Amino acid sequence: MARVVGRVSRTRPPLRSKKLLWSSLFAVAIVAAGFLIMAVGNAFIIVAFAGMACLVGYTITLGNYRQEKWPFLTTLVLGFATFFPAHVGSHSVWLSAFGETVHCKVISIVEVPHRTSPNTFKNKLQCGERQLDYTPTSYHSAQKPGTEMDLVVDKMGVVPNLEPDKVGLGYNLLFVLAVLMNAAFIFLVAWLPVRERE
Repeated sequence: MARVVGRVSRTRPPLRSKKLLWSSLFAVAIVAAGFLIMAVGNAFIIVAFAGMACLVGYTITLGNYRQEKWPFLTTLVLGFATFFPAHVGSHSVWLSAFGETVHCKVISIVEVPHRTSPNTFKNKLQCGERQLDYTPTSYHSAQKPGTEMDLVVDKMGVVPNLEPDKVGLGYNLLFVLAVLMNAAFIFLVAWLPVRERE
């Protein structure tokens, strides 16, 4: 069959099941790293390195799926973009399932010194019969002694406490977004036709 120079043909790339499986596993591992980084305490550096290794694996595996260059950069950007909604969303999802809201009273403010950045502040709280440490998240600040506040506490003791306005449907949907955007992208890389010049 004669080829016509300058025409563009569109054919789907051959199905590569192993690459799709590995890409999916790497994407799941990136989402899991977003959750684990807050749950492992001082071992968060190990989880961060593991997450970066999964990002590299994700980029190489999915980037090599096609004979085109665009999946490489897109996969890398998507992998980085996955971390934030996975981190914030999974925290909310976990506390929605395993958290309880407790009413607390601020006992004191504690200054936390940092070598390379400004000092931060946290509170000691009395919540019924137990005392808790409260480290404010973004858009929140440490409270004055005597202030009363609610806090969502993990009954399982896996993740840090959160303010009630950081736990709910909106934040839970961030987790769903992290999973779905990767699933949709993997599908598009495998399904979209490859453009080839004849």
